[in-house]
Amino acid sequence: LPVLTLGGAVLTTLDVTPSSKLEDFRQQLCEAIGSRLGDVTGSPDLRPRLFHSGGELLPGLPLMAAGIKESSPLTMLVSAESRVISASGDGTAKIWNPETGHCLQTLGSVGWERRAKFEDGALQIGREMISAAFSPDGNLVLSASADCTAKIWSVQSGDLVHTFRGHRRRLCSAVFSPDGALALTASNDCTAKIWDVESGECLHTLKGHSLEMISAVFSPDGATVLTASVDRTAKTWCVQSGKCLQTLRGHRWEVLSAVFSPDGALALTTSEDRTAKIWNVESGECLQTMRAPGPRFLSAVFSPDGTLVLTASLNPVVQIWHVASGKCLHTLRGHQNSVHSAVFSPDGKQVITASQDSDAKIWSVESGECLQTLSGHANALRSAVFSPEGKLALTASDDCTAKVWHVDTGECLHTLTGHQDILHSVAFLPH
Repeated sequence: LPVLTLGGAVLTTLDVTPSSKLEDFRQQLCEAIGSRLGDVTGSPDLRPRLFHSGGELLPGLPLMAAGIKESSPLTMLVSAESRVISASGDGTAKIWNPETGHCLQTLGSVGWERRAKFEDGALQIGREMISAAFSPDGNLVLSASADCTAKIWSVQSGDLVHTFRGHRRRLCSAVFSPDGALALTASNDCTAKIWDVESGECLHTLKGHSLEMISAVFSPDGATVLTASVDRTAKTWCVQSGKCLQTLRGHRWEVLSAVFSPDGALALTTSEDRTAKIWNVESGECLQTMRAPGPRFLSAVFSPDGTLVLTASLNPVVQIWHVASGKCLHTLRGHQNSVHSAVFSPDGKQVITASQDSDAKIWSVESGECLQTLSGHANALRSAVFSPEGKLALTASDDCTAKVWHVDTGECLHTLTGHQDILHSVAFLPH
């Protein structure tokens, strides 16, 4: 198999037989051209991806299992290794290689202190790490902690780059802007803050909610922020000025989540009042109200094309809704306990759900059929996500582990062990 640059130059030739597996090429690549490709990709860790007849060949399977013969044409794409990150109640985040299961970096130190105390006038509640996410370019990590701070870390070295201080109570979320230049934090102190990632400077403090914030997110174009609060409202804000643009009123109880549609024109909120609402971002008008079949919704997200909404409930029910009509298209039944999270695959054709019953399930969006049940965790699941190409899934559990799964077969490929407390979140490195 010749390995070519995009310009057509031959870098090396690999020995390939129908019984070869994708993993067999890794050593050959590293020995032949590892140092040169490391310079190109920015990392010495190489990730060979093989394609045949338009489909990607997955790790662990011999080429013959995919119908490949001696004369079959293959295309290889070599990039930097994939990474995943986990955030834990033990006060650390860990970066892993999902193809080997090896831990590459541990960010932070284990901190078991969880008793509330006042320090420098701020309410401190231990070092529990609430969330961790990669920057869009994959070079940095942003973590949010219960100690009122957010931190920026180097992915390559694991070093701490910045600590964002200024919130007076624990953080509930922290996210990068779409271009990675800004960070956004939300806190139980009723405020959100916008930070400059390079300098660590706080650019704006978003004040206006009367009770604790639940979350804050950037719009897809990075120009607007959407916040959710216990005060029964969501608000939109101008990133450049820090001014409030709209207050979305209509929920009767606290707002539990708020997200933008992929085009940024709509907002989606869930509430303790057992409803989810779709809003026009510009006008603040409520366009649709969807009602939970039982107890409250726990999460709601848009599909990648923005035409569908996926809701997860405190009961074992997940629903797919049509945005334009507000009608329920499918009710996904099969879990035995509340569903903590539900998200679409990158192509919008599948859904993955994570439940208190310790299982994750993969569903068909078109039919509503359960395609795979991912069983193996020993305790409740907090979240489940797809890899950027949609071939792998990652689950986070109260059993202190994360697991990497093969989406098509439902096989557990790796169990990521090393945390000493529950996992709050997991995420893949963006493409």
